[in-house]
Amino acid sequence: MHVTLVLTHECNLACSYCYTGEKFRREMDWETASRSLDLLFDAPREETPWRAEAPIDLGFFGGEPLICFDMMERVAVEARARADREGRRLRLAVTTNGTLLTAERARRLRELDVQVTLSLDGCRAAHEATRPQRGGRSSFDDVVAGAQHMLAAGLGLQVIAVVAPENVRWLGESVRFLAGLGAKEIILNPAFECAWSDADLGLWERGLEEAVEVYAEAIRAGRPIAMPTFDNKLLAAAKGGLASCDSCGSGDREIAVSPRGNLFPCARMVGEDRDDKLVIGHLDTGIDRGRVSGLKRGPADPACGECAEQWRCGASCACANLAETGTTHLPGGTQCWYEQATARIADGAGHRLLEERDPTFLSWTYGRVAAAARSAGQSPSRVERKVRLPLAT
Repeated sequence: MHVTLVLTHECNLACSYCYTGEKFRREMDWETASRSLDLLFDAPREETPWRAEAPIDLGFFGGEPLICFDMMERVAVEARARADREGRRLRLAVTTNGTLLTAERARRLRELDVQVTLSLDGCRAAHEATRPQRGGRSSFDDVVAGAQHMLAAGLGLQVIAVVAPENVRWLGESVRFLAGLGAKEIILNPAFECAWSDADLGLWERGLEEAVEVYAEAIRAGRPIAMPTFDNKLLAAAKGGLASCDSCGSGDREIAVSPRGNLFPCARMVGEDRDDKLVIGHLDTGIDRGRVSGLKRGPADPACGECAEQWRCGASCACANLAETGTTHLPGGTQCWYEQATARIADGAGHRLLEERDPTFLSWTYGRVAAAARSAGQSPSRVERKVRLPLAT
C-alpha cells in the first residue's frame, strides 16, 4: 500500500503545465495526518512475489510539501516509530521543487531516511521555459542549490524532468546537464495534458535519441543512470513483458489524501479538491471500492489489441489518460506515439550495447531480471528462455 499525503495546495512556483489548479493555503492538520497513518498501517498486509512482507510506502506531495516542513517531519517521525513498534518495513518519500530545500533540511531528511525526488526540468533554458517563480523570477539557481544540498547530505539525486512543448527542444541537452549534475535517476515525465504539434513531436523524438546516447554512455562508463523511459522498455523485453505490478495502481495499491481528508486514486488527481467526481472516499467513511472500479471501467481501444508494443506498453497511467482523453482507462494519441518511439529508441541502444557485450549493460538489464527471478524461487533456466530483445526495425 502506498499512501500519499497532499500536505498543502500552496506552491511558490507557477509551472506552465501545472495540473493542481489554484494555489491556496489549505494545509493538512495533525488529526488528518494521523488518521492517514491509520489508513496506511491498518490496510491488509501484502506479500511480495517471493513471500516476504511487502513494505508500506508513505509519500508527501503538494502544492509544495516543504512549505509544511514541520508537519512533514512530525508525520515522518511518528510513522517511523509506529513501523518500528509493529515490525513493519516503511519507505518514506517526498517530491519537491527544491527551492525551499536548505542544507539543514536536507540533512534532516537524510536522518529520517526520506527519499527525495527533485523537480528540475533540465538545463537552464529548459527549466526557465516552464518553472518560474510565481512572481516571474527564475527558480533555476534555487533548485540547483537544492540539488547540491541533497548531494552534500548523502541523499543522492533523483530528478523528475517534465517534458513539455515549451522545453522539448532542449531535451537532449537537459539530460546531459542532469547527468553532469550528479543525477543517479532521471525520470522524464511527459506533459500529456499539453497540446503537442507534429513539429513538437519531431523535436521530442530527436531529444529522446540524444538522451539515449547519454544513457548508453553512462552504461559504457560503468556508471549507469536509471532512466525509466528506457529501462522499462529494455527490462520488459528481458522479462518477456510487463508484470501486472508494473501497471498503474491508482485506487488499489495507491491512495492520496487531501488536506480535507478526501481520498483520491492518485496525488495527481487531487487538484483543488473541489470536484467530487474523482473522490473515492473519505477518512471518515473509508475507500468506496465501487467508485474505484467505476473510475477504471470502460471499453478498451481495439487498436491496442493490434499494436506490436501492447506486451510492454506503459500507457496505463490513469492520470495521463485522464489528462489526454478525459477517461482513466483510454490512452491518447500522444501517449501511443510516445510508447512506440521510446520502444524503438531504447531497442536501438539495447541492441548496440548487447552486440558490444557490455558487462554493465548485461548486469543492468538481464542481471536484474535473473536476480528477481531467483528471489521469487524461479530457476535461472526459466528466466534465460525469456531473455531477449525485439528485432530492430
